[in-house]
Amino acid sequence: MTAPSPPGDIAKRHPNRILIPAGRTLHRFYSIARDPIFFDTGVDGRLNAPDGSYGVLYAAHKQTGAFAEAFLRVPGRTQLPDDLIARKAYVRIGVKQPLNLAKLAGKGLARLGATAEVTHDGLPYDVPQSWSAALHAHPAGFDGIVYTARHDDEQTCFAIFDRASDKLEEAGRVTDLDAEWFYALANAYDVGVAPPPA
Repeated sequence: MTAPSPPGDIAKRHPNRILIPAGRTLHRFYSIARDPIFFDTGVDGRLNAPDGSYGVLYAAHKQTGAFAEAFLRVPGRTQLPDDLIARKAYVRIGVKQPLNLAKLAGKGLARLGATAEVTHDGLPYDVPQSWSAALHAHPAGFDGIVYTARHDDEQTCFAIFDRASDKLEEAGRVTDLDAEWFYALANAYDVGVAPPPA
C-alpha cells in the first residue's frame, strides 16, 4: 500500500502534540565527520525538507531507538561492519527549552489522514518528505515530528526542524564506540560486530 499524501486541509487539522520539557535528554548516533548537532539540508533523509529549505536533526527518546535508526538499516543484518562503527559517534542532546512536536504515530496518524506507511515505507521518500514540509508549514509552528523507528517500532524518534536549534545543546559525546554499553545495545538485537577483513 502506498502511503497517503498530506490532505489539502492539513493546516486546519489539529495534530496530536508531544511536548518535550526542558531538562530532558535525547539520544543520537551521528557521522563522526559532522557536528553532533547537525541539521541535514540534503534531500536524502526520510523526513528532510523536499527542497532543502530547512534542516532536520534526527534523534531518539532512548539509546536503543538511536541505535536502531543508525545501525539496523539493512534488514536481517546479524553483524555490524567494524568500519561502520568507526564512522559513528554518540551524543546526548540536552533540551534547553520545551520542544513542541507533531505526533506522526499512533492516534496522531488518523487525525492527520496519515498511515504508518509514511514513516515505515522504503524509498523513494517523496511522500514522507511532503509530510515533513506540510507539518513544518503548519500554523502551530511545530519544532519537529515524533514518529516510531522503522526497524524497531517500539522506539520513539524525533525529526527536529532547524527552527528549534536554539533549544538544544550538546550534553556529552562519545567518539569511541568500542565499549560495553554499545555492545549491549547490539546484543539486544542479536547483532554482533564483524571482524575486520584479513
